[in-house]
Amino acid sequence: MPNTLAGLGLAVSAFAALWLTVESYGRERRHLGALVYSTIRPEWDSAFFRWVFLLLDLGTVVVLIFPAAGLIGVLISSLIAGHLDSTQILVHIATLVTTTTAGVLIVVTKVHVHGDLTIPWPLIVLGVIGGLLADVEVPAGRSSDDSRQLGPATDTGAEEADGDRGADRARQSPARGRALTALGWTLRILVLLMFLIGAPLYNDLVSGADLPLWTHPLLAVALVIPALLLFGVSAGLLDQGRRHRHRIIPSFEELTGQRYLLYLRPFTIDPAMALPPTEAPGWSTRSPFELPGTHEEFLMRQFRGLGRVVAIGQPGERLPALGAERGYLPVDNWQEAVSGLIRGAHAVIISAVPGSGTMWEFTEALHATAPTRLLLLVYDDELYHAFREGAGQEHARRSSAEPGIDWPPLPQLPDIPPAAHTKGLRWDFPLRGILSFDHRWRPRFTRFPPAVPRLRHVWTIRRLVRRALKPVTDPISQLPPAPSPRSTADPGFPGPAAQNTDESDSTLPK
Repeated sequence: MPNTLAGLGLAVSAFAALWLTVESYGRERRHLGALVYSTIRPEWDSAFFRWVFLLLDLGTVVVLIFPAAGLIGVLISSLIAGHLDSTQILVHIATLVTTTTAGVLIVVTKVHVHGDLTIPWPLIVLGVIGGLLADVEVPAGRSSDDSRQLGPATDTGAEEADGDRGADRARQSPARGRALTALGWTLRILVLLMFLIGAPLYNDLVSGADLPLWTHPLLAVALVIPALLLFGVSAGLLDQGRRHRHRIIPSFEELTGQRYLLYLRPFTIDPAMALPPTEAPGWSTRSPFELPGTHEEFLMRQFRGLGRVVAIGQPGERLPALGAERGYLPVDNWQEAVSGLIRGAHAVIISAVPGSGTMWEFTEALHATAPTRLLLLVYDDELYHAFREGAGQEHARRSSAEPGIDWPPLPQLPDIPPAAHTKGLRWDFPLRGILSFDHRWRPRFTRFPPAVPRLRHVWTIRRLVRRALKPVTDPISQLPPAPSPRSTADPGFPGPAAQNTDESDSTLPK
């Protein structure tokens, strides 16, 4: 619903900007005694432009009476009704402002150019009232504010989605992805041209059209806002295009014999991971190319030099999220398939976020892979403590319910030490750090950079993160190849005696 309203508002605003440009340039006012009339400029006086002016004049009347008036009413009704999250409210307000501005400019310009024209106000008012009375549908489910935060699931559907690892595959169309990408970049070029000609066009319209003074700021809004909306639309098109072209693993069997890293997480954090990564502080010195892509892309990029990063796709998702390569599992026996993937992975990366499926995966990794191959992504303290508590409960449940497995003791999951004071600007990135283990399950916490330099260039952040995570990535790169999923002879997998955790030797470097 919000996307449809925003698209309609964008169409109205773009049409208004086009009509204002053509009308202001193509017509001129002439005086014949006391008579004032408008006519087409001599250089534009042709049959083609006469038809263009006729169609645009008819279009403005239709837009005022139907889409613009009704859209304004629907937007006001939606805002009054509530039940919108912060993003939807901003979209509605932006669309309302641009649509109203476009309508006012059309009315002012029409009355100014055609002094004897009568605006059908009753029909416009009826259109607004019709929009106010429209039945506005509000999407059900959690608000996007909830989905944008990394947090434990609180609704039954989310818990079932986490536990039900498999089902429908994403439906991609590479041809559509290429078309959307081409269209997105075309809009980006159009936006650039609109900004380049915006200032000269504004000066020409203000000086040549002889519009009232109070319309000048409205005209500036009408020239700037459509360009910004087009930029937002282009970003969405480029994102959809990339997701259509993002690689999907047709069958996990193709990973046999390949070096891959398995990324496991609760599906409930996917919406937050699909957002752009948290910008580094320092607006005046920030580069727009420091942190491209999504949060997941940024994190998985740190591991791509170690092998293919793969993940299990969320059941029922229309398109795969950007970041790790997605593959899909059947609903039945997903645990057996995940266990095989864990055994064959060069490294297993698990988000330390509570979720029923993630708890099972973590405990499965304790006996199915070597300690040196396991990494935990640690976010805030609340999530980590909930994960630690859930992991202990799941380990106790499985070790008693599955006595045939040689279960190692639950490794120590220590408290995360506070960040040491460092020079530079504090960077509140959601990832606190990565918890890794040595061959005796002794933990080591590697902190994500807590601060960034005040002065930096486009590569500074990337080098800073790469250098901070070297204590994690270097040992993983030096591990021998992972064994076949059907084999337990892993050179990096210690025997039962080596797996026993000696708490007196457990260290957590700060």
